[in-house]
Amino acid sequence: MDSKTYLQWVMEHKGKEYALQQIATDKVAIESAYVEGYVTIYHLESDIVELQLSRKRDGENVFFLHFELVDEEHAKNLFEEMLDTLHKQKEKNIVKALLCCTSGMTTSFFAEKLNEASATLSAGIHFDAVPYAMLDETGEDYDIILTAPQIAYELKRIAASFAKKLVIAIPAKVFASYDAGTMVSIIVRKRKEMLASCEEKAVAKVMRDIENNACVFVINMTHDMDETRYAYRLYNKGEIVETRQIIKQMNSTRDIMDILDTDFSLLRKEWRIDAVSISIPGILFHGDKEVRIDYEDFARMLSEKYALPVYVQHNTLAVAYGYYAQQDKYDIISYHSMPRGGLIGGQGTVYRGMPLGGHNNMAGELHPIFFRENPDINLETLEKVATEDTRRLLVNYVLANIAIISPQVFLIRCQAMPDMEELHAELRKYLDEKHIPKLIYVDDVSEYSLLGAMLYGLHRLQRDAEKKLKKH
Repeated sequence: MDSKTYLQWVMEHKGKEYALQQIATDKVAIESAYVEGYVTIYHLESDIVELQLSRKRDGENVFFLHFELVDEEHAKNLFEEMLDTLHKQKEKNIVKALLCCTSGMTTSFFAEKLNEASATLSAGIHFDAVPYAMLDETGEDYDIILTAPQIAYELKRIAASFAKKLVIAIPAKVFASYDAGTMVSIIVRKRKEMLASCEEKAVAKVMRDIENNACVFVINMTHDMDETRYAYRLYNKGEIVETRQIIKQMNSTRDIMDILDTDFSLLRKEWRIDAVSISIPGILFHGDKEVRIDYEDFARMLSEKYALPVYVQHNTLAVAYGYYAQQDKYDIISYHSMPRGGLIGGQGTVYRGMPLGGHNNMAGELHPIFFRENPDINLETLEKVATEDTRRLLVNYVLANIAIISPQVFLIRCQAMPDMEELHAELRKYLDEKHIPKLIYVDDVSEYSLLGAMLYGLHRLQRDAEKKLKKH
């Protein structure tokens, strides 16, 4: 399929919720009430398609990727996925606030008052109320979480569980008097402050001096809830050259190939890239099926296709290795990731400065443990995950790691248990104090992942070079 035919196919789409307009020979604009974006063709050595959607209310990208226009079915599927994202923005565009307290009865009455005030002030916010016990089940569908004074002691956990949302404690005086107008004004002000803060927030540089002469291209995949982010970066002699990101809803090995076929191929014209290092979860979509990835086979296939060394590792291992590189105090480090709503998670470990990938890089995959303990659970039909189940499993996973590795420090990413004192107390039931590692809660691990993947690539590249020297 050529680019002209592809854009003609795109223009044949008609929907009540969006409009398409060809604004240039190689560019189609798409717009709905909530998002706007483009389908753009770039004519390089081959035709590159860029698909982009951003929300009107804050300008944030909700879908962004580019790929080589080679496979017709693949190109069409990606546009359909873009349209699916567009349709979902209708619900996401409505600012929704959820009130919670011990029973929900008082907050239900306050929610009615807030909806009236919101309409009067044209704030565009809709309010609902639930008991605290239902917050974990329903909170993800809301933009703002409001906590009543009665559950002020749970504010820390709630804020960590919904780290990407605006969490506000309702002032006692406002709640007692049902001062809805004041509360709406507080929400509007705090939301503006949060959005401004997000725009101004710079990407933290976590590089420390690394002496090497290699140029490494790094890809990191992080799947969280219904969003997958692919961050990729070029490191030259340990220095950051360029960083980019694409956003999709699903995770797929094909997305890795698209990045390598487009941006990576362009960078190779300017830079002599020595290796590619990729950090991904252990289970991804391959074609239309979700499968366990054989890292060595995947790396070998990519190495042959792109004619240079490619290394693939578990994304939790990359985080642990990246953290190791940022400090000098610990050399036995473990990291556990179990996003909110998850039951399985993954673990990565660095031991005495060495990343433990294990045989076929299987180390870190917790599926076998989970399914042995829970053989009757069907994850495909499981809709809601109880917070207590997640906490229980987290304790078991951490205990297993301590029994085998006994790390000095344990990084934890589990929004169901952000309080490390609580986790420490649970571990204390089974271990003496001296055997419990330092527990550190982490949220944004993207920079650790990228740095760790780069270091892993350097480690493997050096090891391969030493093997060649021995042969000669």
